[in-house]
Amino acid sequence: MNTTPQPSSSSSLAFPPELLAIFGRTNGHLLTEQTAHDAVDGLAGIARDIIGAAEDAGVSLIDTDGTRMSVGATDPRVLEADDQQYELGQGPCISAWQSGEPVYIADTHTDDRFPQWTTRVTPLGIRSCLSVPLLHTPAGLGAMKVYSDTVDAFTGEDRRLLTNLARSAATLLGHIQASDTPQRISEDVKASLAERDTIGIARGILMERFDLDRQAAMNHLIDLATDTHTTIGHVAAMISERSPGASEAP
Repeated sequence: MNTTPQPSSSSSLAFPPELLAIFGRTNGHLLTEQTAHDAVDGLAGIARDIIGAAEDAGVSLIDTDGTRMSVGATDPRVLEADDQQYELGQGPCISAWQSGEPVYIADTHTDDRFPQWTTRVTPLGIRSCLSVPLLHTPAGLGAMKVYSDTVDAFTGEDRRLLTNLARSAATLLGHIQASDTPQRISEDVKASLAERDTIGIARGILMERFDLDRQAAMNHLIDLATDTHTTIGHVAAMISERSPGASEAP
C-alpha cells in the first residue's frame, strides 16, 4: 500500500510532483545507502533547476547527535564546500540548521560571518550562497543550499522558492525516517561515514601521486568510477588498499 504523504485540501503545503516521484520510488523498500543517496541527489537537482541563478545545489542531512554528512550534490565542489564547513564547524548550512532560519551570503569575498569557510571556498569559484533549513522537527533534519559564481545572485523570490521546497522535502524525508523501513536515512548516513573517510584517503593519495589539487583529485575519482562502471566508494577502496605497493591508480 502506498503511504507516501499527500497534502490535504486544507493544507497550504504542496508537494512538487518531482518530490513525490523521488520518494515514491523509495517508499516501502529497503532504504539502502544507494536509495538514500539517490533521493537526496534528486532533491539537489530539483533545487538547482528551480532556482534559476544556481550553478550548483546540495542537501546536507544532520543527525540529532550532530553528525553531519553531505548526501546530495550536483557537483563535487558542493561536497568540497560542505566538507570545509564540517571540518571548521562553521558555515551557512550549519548556521541554517542550528538557527532554523535561511542564511544568505551575497559575496563570499566580503561576508565576515564565516571567515575561515569563505576563505577556503573562494578558490572553488563560489561567490554567493543561499542555505535554508530542512525543518520537520524542532531540531531540524539538515539544510538545503544553492551556490552561484555570481555576486548577489539570489533574490527574495529565490529564498521563498527554496524555503518552500525545503519544507516539502523535510516533510517527506521525515516521513521516511519515521516509517517502518528496515533502515532509516539517519542510520544510513552514519554507515556511509566510513566510505567518505575512504574517499578522503584515496583523494589524498591521488593528490600526492599525481600532484593534483583537491578538486582535480575528486574529478579523477569520478572519472575512474565512470570508466569502470562502479561506484566512487569502490574505486576509492581499491586505491587505498593498493596504495602501499601500487605503482599507479586503477
